Amino acid sequence: MSARLELIVGPMFAGKTERLIAKLHRAQYARKRVRILKPAFDTRTQGEIASRAVNSDGNTEFTATMPAIRLRNAADFLSVTRDDDYDVLAVDEAHFFPLDEPMTDQLGWFGRNVRDLLRRRAASDLKIIIAGLELDFAEQPFGPVPGLMALADAVEKLTGVCMVCGSDAGYISHRIVPGDAQLVVGDTGEYQVRCRACYEPPVSVATGVAGYVEAPRKSGTR
Repeated sequence: MSARLELIVGPMFAGKTERLIAKLHRAQYARKRVRILKPAFDTRTQGEIASRAVNSDGNTEFTATMPAIRLRNAADFLSVTRDDDYDVLAVDEAHFFPLDEPMTDQLGWFGRNVRDLLRRRAASDLKIIIAGLELDFAEQPFGPVPGLMALADAVEKLTGVCMVCGSDAGYISHRIVPGDAQLVVGDTGEYQVRCRACYEPPVSVATGVAGYVEAPRKSGTR
């Protein structure tokens, strides 16, 4: 018997939360005690996690929800995980937890607390399941997720449907509105899933020029 860390990663609209909820339903069927957490920074939902589907008109709708506890900081995490009254700990949208400034490691306060919890309950059957983006819109590592992937016992990497060419190789959440900030909460009005062939790096990242400038579109894109 040993504690276990699993990660579900991939771009937006790839089904990460849907996969997470399916795993949690399975745990509940097995009579496991489930606790769900999410970053307070993500204001799209308040006290719940929600899987979404993209409709033919480009809008999204919730397909499933589960209640969740919102985390603001390390104190919140310690408060809700201190007691050992849960068998499965799930965290959605983990990329929204920030790294330290200046950066001291690849985990930040959230990743370090996950690591410490795994150490404290190493000899138990605790399972921690974390979902999030591993890449930001500029193909840079996103928050604590890549660091947690290095610690994980299993990583499930999902792809999405490219919103330009329709291939099933969407790997990144391409930002379609101006802005250089890494943390921007959005939906289909701000992001598109794109494959490598259709992805357009922001000029500020591709050339080193400060500020975000939309790169010229390739012919044939829409």
